[in-house]
Amino acid sequence: MNQGLTVAFLGIDGIGKSTLCRAFEERARAAGAEVVTVTWRSALEETATPWPAVPLQQLWLESFRTLYGGGLREGQPLDIPRGYDVWDAQQWERHLAAEPVMHNRASGALAAAFVEIAGNIILASEVTRQAVARGAVVVQESYPIKHVLKELAVADRLALQGREEGDPAAAAVGSLAGTVRGLLDVIFSSSLLRPDIGILVDGPSAYAYRWRTAQNGAVGALEDYGPAGERSEESFSRMQDETAKLFREYADSLGWTVHQVDHAGVEANTERGLAALCSHPKLARYFGQG
Repeated sequence: MNQGLTVAFLGIDGIGKSTLCRAFEERARAAGAEVVTVTWRSALEETATPWPAVPLQQLWLESFRTLYGGGLREGQPLDIPRGYDVWDAQQWERHLAAEPVMHNRASGALAAAFVEIAGNIILASEVTRQAVARGAVVVQESYPIKHVLKELAVADRLALQGREEGDPAAAAVGSLAGTVRGLLDVIFSSSLLRPDIGILVDGPSAYAYRWRTAQNGAVGALEDYGPAGERSEESFSRMQDETAKLFREYADSLGWTVHQVDHAGVEANTERGLAALCSHPKLARYFGQG
């Protein structure tokens, strides 16, 4: 049996990763590959056994609790459910995305980054690597360093707010967030988390905002600085632009393929991105073409 491989997509929210991902999956299946799309969200429902389903569910919930739970909405603390089933049934993720939270805590956003890493260690070990071992092409629609970097960006913003408000821990939390950011290259370049093929889908945040709001009616949780009390198109653009710079640096350091989205339209951009991705020599070898 041939060893499979992992293909990871990275880019700002709404820039077209999912569309390109679906097109690649169709192309790979047409070439005869078993294709397994692995996201933490899909694993919450598709993983039937208690291990790893239960820890993945609980860590998912705790990533939101730590990110949002120290804040206030309408002057009241957020009473986030303790159990995943209640959280899911009451659609708390949508509830948290709907309005900003005020006076949130930098320590929570920093802790959320660690929870994100913990969940993805389990996901990579128990889902991704198992599929690769049986020869599948595993597709990561959103490479997880993205979410960690966004949580650290929120921690930075909340640490600044905390210093202004006299929080004695804020400066130390902000300093630690910077230290963690400096370690991410080591963590995500490890053999467990590093994909075989990576593609950065890059493009303007204004384009991404129009696409995201046309697609979903609004931006989602952690797509702007809502956890830091900011909810607007400007907040979306600020988060996306700040993290896009980090995505470019990361992709460049690892020699990833870069697909630059322009205003040519979804179909043209997708075809061009698909051509760039499918020309990767590791894919040619996998499909016996090189």
